[in-house]
Amino acid sequence: MKKTVSTLALVLYSFVEIHQVFAQADKPPYVSPVPRSTFGTTLEQQEQQLKTDPLVLRFAESRKKQSNDRYRPLYHFVSPESTLNDPNGLAFWQGNWHLFYQGYPPEDRRQHWGHAISKDLIHWRDLPYAIYPSPERAVFSGGALVEDDRVIAIYQGTAVGNMVAISSDPLLLNWEKVTGNAVIPAKSKSGFSQPYSVFDPSIWKKDGIYYSLSAGRRARSDGGQFGTASLFRSKDLATWEYVHEFVEGDRFTLKGDDYACPYFWPIGDRYIMPFFSHMSGGQYLLGDYDKEQDKFLVSSHGKFNWGAVGPAGVHAPSATPDGKGGVILILNVNQGKPTGEWNHVMTLPRKLTLAGKDEVHQEPTGDIESLRYNKQSVGMTKLPANKEVVLKNIKGNAMEMAAEINPKKAQVIELNVLRSPNKEEYTRIIIYRAKGSS
Repeated sequence: MKKTVSTLALVLYSFVEIHQVFAQADKPPYVSPVPRSTFGTTLEQQEQQLKTDPLVLRFAESRKKQSNDRYRPLYHFVSPESTLNDPNGLAFWQGNWHLFYQGYPPEDRRQHWGHAISKDLIHWRDLPYAIYPSPERAVFSGGALVEDDRVIAIYQGTAVGNMVAISSDPLLLNWEKVTGNAVIPAKSKSGFSQPYSVFDPSIWKKDGIYYSLSAGRRARSDGGQFGTASLFRSKDLATWEYVHEFVEGDRFTLKGDDYACPYFWPIGDRYIMPFFSHMSGGQYLLGDYDKEQDKFLVSSHGKFNWGAVGPAGVHAPSATPDGKGGVILILNVNQGKPTGEWNHVMTLPRKLTLAGKDEVHQEPTGDIESLRYNKQSVGMTKLPANKEVVLKNIKGNAMEMAAEINPKKAQVIELNVLRSPNKEEYTRIIIYRAKGSS
C-alpha cells in the first residue's frame, strides 16, 4: 500500500512540475524550456559537438521508436519527434540543403524552427532546433535569403511581429536575432494595429536593398476576403518601412483565399509567388516584376494540388532558387487519416521551371533514383469499365509508379495502392479526366 501511494505521489508531482514549466514558458518573455546548445564556429567543432548533443540523441531514439509505426513515411521527411507544420526557409548553404520547419517539442508545444540538412534533397539528417521563442510567443513561418557570408531568416514571431535572425556558421546551428525584438512590429508604438498585415514573411534583395513580403488577407466590399501581400524594404535588416501592396492583377484566386507563406523568386525571365490559401491549398501566381514601381504584375496562376486542403491536401510551400533559373519547392501535406503523435509530412522536393510565358513545369528533384530497387514492369494493360484489375506480384509498403494513361472517354480512373489481398484496406488515387488527380 505504501508503495502504491508513493508512486501515485511521484506521478502527481511530475505532472504539476511539467504544468508549471508550460505555464511559465507561455508568459512573456516566453523562454523555451527545450534544451539548447551553443556550437563552435568550425565544421569540425560542430560535428564533434553534435555527437553528444542531447537533442540529436533524443531525435535518434525517437525515430527508432517510431519506426514501428507502419503508416509513418519511409522517405518523405517527417518530424523526428512530435508533429510538424509548415516548411520554412529552404536554402542551400556551404554544401548542404537546409530545411527548417515548424516543430512542436514535447516539453513545449509552441512552434520552434526545426532543422534538417541534406546533400541530395532526399536523405535528411536531423539537427537541433534552430530558432527558439523569446521575445516572441512562438516561431511561426518565414523565409530565408542566402548571402555570400551569412543566411538571413525572417519569420513571424507571434505576439510581437516579424523577426529577423542571422547565422553564418557551417551548419547554421547558431542564430542571432537582429535587435532582439520584432523589426516589423505587429502593433504601433501607440498600441494600435498596423495598416498592413504582419504574417508569414519572406525576403529577397534588389540593388543592395532588402525587401520583404508579409502575407495576409483583407475584407472585400461584398463581405468576403481577398489575399494581400504587404511590401517592406530595409537597408540594414533592423529598420523597415512599409511600401505598398505588392500584387497587381490577381484575377485568379477566389473569394476567401489568402497569401499565406508567400515566396517571391525569379523563374526563367519571369517571377513566381508560391503561397498557401487556408481555403484552397498550395498554389502560385506567375508574372513580371516591375522593379521601378516595385509591383508584381500577375498574368497567370496555378495550383500544386487539385484536391481539397484536407484531408491529405497540399499545404504551405517553402521555396528557393536553384541557381539555374528554376525554383526548388517543398510543401507539407495534411494528414489523410488519424495517426500517432505525428501528422503532417513533407512532399518530395519539386523543381519548378518556366515552360512557356504563362506555364510552369514541375517535376520531382533530388536523388530520387537512390530510393529505387526491385523494378517491375507491367506493360500495356487494358482497364475495362467498372471492373477491377488486380496486378499480380506487385506489392510493398512503399513504391514509385511511372504510368502513362490514356483515359479516352472515361471520366474517372481509379488506382488502388497498398491494397490488402481482400481489399480490407487500400489507398485510392483518383484521376478525373477534366480535373486532375486527388
